[in-house]
Amino acid sequence: MTRKILLQFGSVIAITFPVACSGFAIGGNPPNSNSQTTLHTSRRNTYTATRGLLQHRRIRKSLPSQLDATLVNESSDRLLSPSVYRTIEEGKIAIVPNFLNEADILPLRQDAQQLWLDNRYSTDALAGYGSKGSFDPTKDRAVLKLKQWKRSDFGNFELRSNKFANLMSSVRQELATNLNRPQLSAIDSTAVNKYGVGSTEISYTRFGPGAFLKRHVDEHHEELKGRDGWLQPTRRSISWLIYLNEPDWNASRDGGRLRCFERKRSPSGRIGATANGDLQIGWVTESDGEIPVYLDAKNHDHGECAMYLIERSSRRTYITKPFRTNPILYVAGSEQLVKKLLINSPDVASRFRLIEPPKSKLNDIMKGDDTYLGQGELPRNLMEEELEDVDPLGGTLVMFDSVSLPHEVLATRNKERWACSGWYHEDQQEITKS
Repeated sequence: MTRKILLQFGSVIAITFPVACSGFAIGGNPPNSNSQTTLHTSRRNTYTATRGLLQHRRIRKSLPSQLDATLVNESSDRLLSPSVYRTIEEGKIAIVPNFLNEADILPLRQDAQQLWLDNRYSTDALAGYGSKGSFDPTKDRAVLKLKQWKRSDFGNFELRSNKFANLMSSVRQELATNLNRPQLSAIDSTAVNKYGVGSTEISYTRFGPGAFLKRHVDEHHEELKGRDGWLQPTRRSISWLIYLNEPDWNASRDGGRLRCFERKRSPSGRIGATANGDLQIGWVTESDGEIPVYLDAKNHDHGECAMYLIERSSRRTYITKPFRTNPILYVAGSEQLVKKLLINSPDVASRFRLIEPPKSKLNDIMKGDDTYLGQGELPRNLMEEELEDVDPLGGTLVMFDSVSLPHEVLATRNKERWACSGWYHEDQQEITKS
């Protein structure tokens, strides 16, 4: 006889049936533990490593893996609490401690480590590690790319590409519904069919000792990615990451924090992209919030574009004259050029900010960043941005909008930093030829 099991996720209860396998155990603590609750705080309340955690052998015994449990989706809030969606909609990072317990992340970490030893990873030299000598891949960021992730003859394929991917597919479906982003889970969409099980761009990542990643955003408007920008069938919508580090990770000692540069004011509109696919490119500040600014370019394909915002009345208001993005949005200092040359109203120009202005090597040298070693950047504007630092504790899930939230990875020290990271995609907007 099959016995129903009640599991509590935050404040939501789901029913599971321990039969034919596909899910993960979510949350390694008792249901009433405060650490099960989805948290979002600013830097003043960062997460610190817990000392005295059980060793692997005892964890496997006291917290048995439930990889073979089937999670029955009877509620759209089953895996994630409503606060997760609210946090993402505010343009901030949603943090879910203990999304997976140690019994579940241990085999994933072992799979990631074995594939590294088997030389299945790639390094792209995008991260830094403070070395002025020859390139050292053991200190850089290394990635098990999607092609290798899907190889059935590499490592524990059943674990990562079926069981784990099925879990992340369920997360994707919940995000699509609760964030009103239906393209995340549209069955006939390119974004879903391109990536197969899990429907997500997914990888293992390893940061070697000293590795860091400078401030950036995960997705840019099609017009800001060169001629190839309009050739891609999909684009990143939601970034996610689950840390696979060992229980004794201490960010004060071992580093590797994720630093996000959040806006202090709340948005008064849809962040990331409009419902019709125009991506956000900036903000216009107000005393009680900020209005997202979008770039209308889909009718042009590297022709004339224009920036606009959506008023509270839902009326679209263009704030710039028509222009070509290249070169004005490709060069350092582009924010000032937009303010002086493109925006019609001096008042709006004074309150306009790009999400992430282009950078150049010359900028780094002038700021002294050519010697930056991943110790952490400061906000661009202390009145407008605040820091959110997240400790990379094993089992923690983080998610945020791929377009609107700048972030960086602080330098890892003493040991390797392991994670499973990915991006949920939506189909790219279509080009209407005039």
